[in-house]
Amino acid sequence: MYMLTVKELPDAGLLAQRPRAKRYAEVYAAALSGVKPEAVKVQVHLTAGLPAFHIVGLGDTAVKESHRRVTAALKNSGFRVPDGVITVNLAPALLHKSGTGFDLAIALGILLADDVLPKNSFDRHIVVGELGLDGSVSNVHGMVGYGMLARKMDRSIVCADNSVFDGLFDLDTLPLDHLADLHVAGGHISPVKVRENFTTHNAAHKLECGDFADVVGQAQAVRALTIAAAGQHNILMVGPPGTGKTMLASRLPGILPRLDADELVETALIFSVAGASFNHHVKQRPFRAPHHSATTTAVIGGGNPVKPGEVSLAHNGVLFLDEMPQFTRNTLQSLRQPIEDRKVTVVRAQGAFTFASDFMLVGAANPCPCGYLGDKLQNCRCLPHHIEQYQSKIGGPLIDRFDLFVTVPRPNSDHFFDKDRSGNECCTTSADIAKQVASARSFARSMGRLSARSYSRQELCVPELIEAKALALLRKAAHSLKLSGRSIVGTLRLSRTIADLDGSMQVSSSHLCEALSYRKTWNNHD
Repeated sequence: MYMLTVKELPDAGLLAQRPRAKRYAEVYAAALSGVKPEAVKVQVHLTAGLPAFHIVGLGDTAVKESHRRVTAALKNSGFRVPDGVITVNLAPALLHKSGTGFDLAIALGILLADDVLPKNSFDRHIVVGELGLDGSVSNVHGMVGYGMLARKMDRSIVCADNSVFDGLFDLDTLPLDHLADLHVAGGHISPVKVRENFTTHNAAHKLECGDFADVVGQAQAVRALTIAAAGQHNILMVGPPGTGKTMLASRLPGILPRLDADELVETALIFSVAGASFNHHVKQRPFRAPHHSATTTAVIGGGNPVKPGEVSLAHNGVLFLDEMPQFTRNTLQSLRQPIEDRKVTVVRAQGAFTFASDFMLVGAANPCPCGYLGDKLQNCRCLPHHIEQYQSKIGGPLIDRFDLFVTVPRPNSDHFFDKDRSGNECCTTSADIAKQVASARSFARSMGRLSARSYSRQELCVPELIEAKALALLRKAAHSLKLSGRSIVGTLRLSRTIADLDGSMQVSSSHLCEALSYRKTWNNHD
C-alpha cells in the first residue's frame, strides 16, 4: 500500500521576504478620446525566455507595430534591447488607443525597467512622441491636448518640439529630439518653461487674408457682411459667376475680432487633434472652405479614429460653402443640428464623441444652373423645372437658418479701370470695418450680451429694447412674408445687431426695415 505525503508549504510571510529582481517600470503617456486627452499608464515588464515583444491594451495597428520602431530606435541610439520577453500594457485596457504617440513612452519604459536609466527619471512627466528607426523623436497629432492634460496633472511633458505650446499656456516641457540624447545625458534632461505670453503685442503677425478695399461695386454685400460679422449671423450670397462672392467671403477674417485666450486654446486643440495647420501666433479666426466634393464625414466629423470635421475646424470662425448647391443633400442637411446646438456629436461603436462647432455659416451660390438668372447682360438658358430643382438642393430648413440673404449683382465694368477708384462706391478698408464690428460687439457687451445671438425672443420684445412701431411692423411682415418662428426670431436678432452697430439701445423701425430687406428667398432676388 502506497501513501502520498504533501510537504508543508512555507509560510506566506517568508515568501514575501524573498528578494526578487524587479524588472518593471511605469511611464505616463496619453491618448485621445475625440478631442479629450486621457492619461495612459505604459507598464513595461521584462522576463526571461525566448525573445518576444508583446503590446496589450486595445491598441490599433499603429500601436501594435510600435515594437518594430522601438527596437530599431533603441539599437540605432546606442542602447541594448533586453533579452527575453518584453510585455507592454497600456492601461486602462478598455480605452481604445490609436496612433504612434506611445513609441517614446514604451522605449523609455524599457530603459527604466532594464536599469539603464534611473528609476525616478520620468516619474512626474507625460511622455508623447513617435520614434523613427534612427531614434529621432517626432511630435504627433493632438499635442495641444496632451499639453493641457500635463498642465492639469501638474506634470511636465516630454516631446520633440515645444514650440507648439508657445503662446497658448504655461507649461514645463522636456524637449527630446533623439533617443541618443538620453544616452549622453544619463537620463537627466533639463526642463524648459514655455510661457503663455498672450498679452504680447502681435503687430508683426499679419492677418492671412485680403482687404475689403479691393472689392469693387458691392456696397450692399459689404454692408451685409459687416452686420453678419458683428452679430455672428449666417449669410447666403447669390449672384452670377465672377461677381465677387468668394472674394467677399475670404476677407471676412480680416474684420472679425481676434481670438481671445480661451478661444485660442479651443481652436488650437481642435486643429492639433485633426492634424491641420494653425498659426496660433496670429490669433486669426479660422476660415474653412471645403470643396463641394467633400463627404459628410469630412464635413461633420468621424472616421477611424474619430476626428473633428470641417464644422469643428471652423469653430470660433467661419465655414464657407462655395457653390453650395453642388454639395450633396445629405451633407447640407447634416449641418442643421450643428448650427442650432453649436456642437456635433458623432456616435460610433467606440462611444459618443462631442466636438465644438460654434461657427458662422457663409454660403455662396449661383441663382440657377447656368448662373445667369436675373443678370442684366447675360440671358438665362435654364428651363423653369431645372431652376426649381437646382434651388431646392439646399432645402427650405437650411435656407431658414440664414439670417441674411444678399444678392451680389454684376458690378459696373468701368469701375475696374478707374485709377483713382472714384466710381467705386465701396472702397472701405478691412481695418475700418473691423472697428465698426468691434464697436458693435463692445456695445453688446455693455448691455450684458456677447452678441445678438444670445438674446431670447422674450428678451428681444421688451419695450426697453424695441420700439412699439417696430414690433407692429414685424407683426405685419411676419404675415405678409409668411415668416416661420425661426425667421421671426432671426429677424429680431438681426435688427438688434444693426442697432448695436448704430449704438442704439432700442431697435427702431429703420433698423427693422433693414433687417427685413435681407429676408429674401431664391425667388425674389434682384
